[in-house]
Amino acid sequence: MQIPVHKTSVMQALQSAVARGYVWHVSGVVAAEKFLALEEKFAERYDTGLSRWQRCRQRRQGAAGVRFFAYPEQGTTRFLWWLLFTEGENAAFQQEHGRRKASDRKGRLCWGTEFDLVQLPSLNGKVSWSWRMTRERVQEWEGDIHSAIRTTRDDNAIKAVMARLVRLPGFKGVRQQVFELHRFAKDDWGRIRRKAKAWEPPARPGYVRFRSDETIPATRVVQRLLVGQTPFGPEPVGSEREWPEEGAMPAVNENSQAGLPIPRGRDASRVLLIREAEQIRTFIAERWSYESIRLWLLDRYGEAFDIPLPAFRERVRRALQVRAAPVLKEVSRTTIQPAPLVEQAEEKKSGSGKERRLTWEEKRAGRFPGSGTTIVHNSKPNRDALY
Repeated sequence: MQIPVHKTSVMQALQSAVARGYVWHVSGVVAAEKFLALEEKFAERYDTGLSRWQRCRQRRQGAAGVRFFAYPEQGTTRFLWWLLFTEGENAAFQQEHGRRKASDRKGRLCWGTEFDLVQLPSLNGKVSWSWRMTRERVQEWEGDIHSAIRTTRDDNAIKAVMARLVRLPGFKGVRQQVFELHRFAKDDWGRIRRKAKAWEPPARPGYVRFRSDETIPATRVVQRLLVGQTPFGPEPVGSEREWPEEGAMPAVNENSQAGLPIPRGRDASRVLLIREAEQIRTFIAERWSYESIRLWLLDRYGEAFDIPLPAFRERVRRALQVRAAPVLKEVSRTTIQPAPLVEQAEEKKSGSGKERRLTWEEKRAGRFPGSGTTIVHNSKPNRDALY
């Protein structure tokens, strides 16, 4: 699971999901050491790691869509989490008895004690979802403004409060509340400081724009919290020996297959799963969970296995169906000896060279017949043909 760095991005994702029909929700707080187990449980029960298109396909078939969101709570080692799902046939709708509906007044989706998601009218007569501060939070802001204005020695106190207001996320409901707090401060200023200069309204928070945000793997965020660091930061977790530079993949240990390079890139996990197929079969026989196997591979090979759990399960299932060992034996048995250069030149002139297409097992293994055979590669590999 990937966690966005900025809090506003998670709030945008929750708002967008509710607007698209994910109105039923269950939320709570979990300790950092228990967060990965909670994520694995939801992924196994409700398939929360599906892609956008897989969720869309399920909803077209009448099943309920389920999404899981989480973000570390500020100043603590806990996570705020939300499980959202739509109406339809799904295990989450049947098993989560504490579910609430976001459109109900008593069942609003909340961000701790700071914000809640509400429906606000717009100029065209329609309603739209937006975040607003809770009533308790607004009262706290009014108390801070009230105390700052009564600090008559200088204006630094009220300026500091207004600077904090500007940094609030600029959702529609929050901006309306900030405007009301500005008016409250102006009235209180005129009542308390009559001889002072007139009130100058400060700027309001900027508008929130939908954008792609930087994300960090949930495992790394948990590790940072458990060692006492901030959840997001430039410094590495622990020592530099534990976390190499970005882009570098940690070396495998002595149990890995010697002589084979560590692949990198988009499909590195598929190659490594085939390479570790026997060890994975052993883990499955010992009743290891898929999340435990994924964490073992993540520690062994690095970010190549930082993928959602449902996708990892599907790749493991396909990797165990591939028989890579017989292919290697067959290739080594049929390796063609190098032909003399004169014979190769004559074959090029006559155009009688042999042509055959390689199987994807041979391409993944990296060994194929050499001289005497013209290798023909596909211009663009088909992802479905891999497995």
